[in-house]
Amino acid sequence: MPTERPVIAFFDADETLIAMKSPFSMLRWRLRREGDDGSRYEAVTEPIRRLARLGLTPAEVLDAFYAVFAGERWSDLLDEGREWFRDLEAEGVPLIESAVSALRAHQDAGHLTAIVSGAWAASLHPLAEFLGVDAVVCTEPALDAGGRLTGSIGRPMFGAAKSGAVQELLRRFGADPRDCHGYADDPGDLPMLEQLGRATVIGDHPRMLQLAAQRGWQVRSAATMRDTVRQPV
Repeated sequence: MPTERPVIAFFDADETLIAMKSPFSMLRWRLRREGDDGSRYEAVTEPIRRLARLGLTPAEVLDAFYAVFAGERWSDLLDEGREWFRDLEAEGVPLIESAVSALRAHQDAGHLTAIVSGAWAASLHPLAEFLGVDAVVCTEPALDAGGRLTGSIGRPMFGAAKSGAVQELLRRFGADPRDCHGYADDPGDLPMLEQLGRATVIGDHPRMLQLAAQRGWQVRSAATMRDTVRQPV
């Protein structure tokens, strides 16, 4: 008797599952722990935001973010990520209610869940553990032989790379893309959504709403869980 094929629900993370850009939230937390009143954070991040306003690609923008951490041990940053998330839990994790509700429904149905994100593992792994997500594929930093960040990206996870990551996970688990689900907020996630049978837009990005109307995709609110606050970059 044939075995039923698994179903996978793929989620972007930042601004889809959690109302923030998680690497920047972690940087803000780190600087605040060192006594920053916010001015140093602004000084560090404004040049990065300027690159985004100039229309550089997400990978080019994040290259500037990774440059801030050049010379640091990746293992230390992974540990810091867990500390950051513990503090975030104490404050109230700003999860996006509709997306997390969908994730819980998939888990209850016995579906596999995966995060495919341009953010880094330092902030995504604790989030995935908190939510019980089965797999995480994300941007990876370039490391030297000693495990220290070189200041650039080793493997970006944007656009076409997200499509490749989805295909790899579909092959790994033997899933049919027509049975699988995708949740995302931004046009950069379209290569992921377009190859899945069931797509859902989180939030109100105009281009995403237009495509949802044209293609019959679902749309869900990007409102956060009660008593939690969206974090700006």
